[in-house]
Amino acid sequence: MRAFIRPLKKSAAALLLCVLFGAPAHAAWDFEPTALEWQAWPVYCRVQYSWVNAGFEFTYGGTVPNETVQNWRQIIGAETFTGMHHWCASMHFLNRARGESDPKLRNFELNRASEDALFSFLRADPLSPVYPNMAVTVAQIRDAMGKPDEAEEVLQRGIKAQPKRPEAYVMLAVLDRKQHKLGDARDVLKQADEATAGTSSEIQYNLGLINVELGDDAAAHANALKAYGHGYPLPGLKNMLRKAGHWNEADDRAVQASVAALAAAAAPAAASSVSPPIADKR
Repeated sequence: MRAFIRPLKKSAAALLLCVLFGAPAHAAWDFEPTALEWQAWPVYCRVQYSWVNAGFEFTYGGTVPNETVQNWRQIIGAETFTGMHHWCASMHFLNRARGESDPKLRNFELNRASEDALFSFLRADPLSPVYPNMAVTVAQIRDAMGKPDEAEEVLQRGIKAQPKRPEAYVMLAVLDRKQHKLGDARDVLKQADEATAGTSSEIQYNLGLINVELGDDAAAHANALKAYGHGYPLPGLKNMLRKAGHWNEADDRAVQASVAALAAAAAPAAASSVSPPIADKR
């Protein structure tokens, strides 16, 4: 891990000084999202971008109320929040690279993505709620650059920092699956399921997909019941099982009952909560 991040530390530190001490940060960091990119961002990226660009001639600078900014700053942590715009930009540089047919332009976008993502990741508090999401973005970029081993190192760092968060495990399983290592992918997700005490619908869903590929429909069915029973929104897994004759109307009713029970139990807690949740679906 250290070998590939060390060359970026000096330039990243210089950029950080610009942000913290009022030098013209935009001379070094010249990103402005399109309207679609703005809407695609997680809410905390929109909030932070508005804050860091307040007072500058940027379309979305200063558009979020200060009360909302301070709320998210407290949730994410001041140190992590301050430099988070670089990571937020890296998501879009990565997406732009994925849609670029010219190899030189694609490499340019990937390099921008890598530098910006690392800028934020290396300065983030490992206990910040966005840290696992940052690890996933860095790993996606390293994988897109043809460096899956480095991607795995970053994800292991994210897992070590917050072992009860599912994001890094899921991305690690994606990497294993891309390399046709389905058994390893399942082992990673089982580890994740144990670490999260079976509470992550995302892990259950991805475990189900892997079990379908491995031909274990019974296990996939059990995963699907747990995932959908906790409200997982994507229908792909149950559609696969339905097509194979392993999902029926009784399963739909069981899922609906489970979701309703969870909603009823969560209602009092939701009514008393004032903090926005971290949600970064990929």
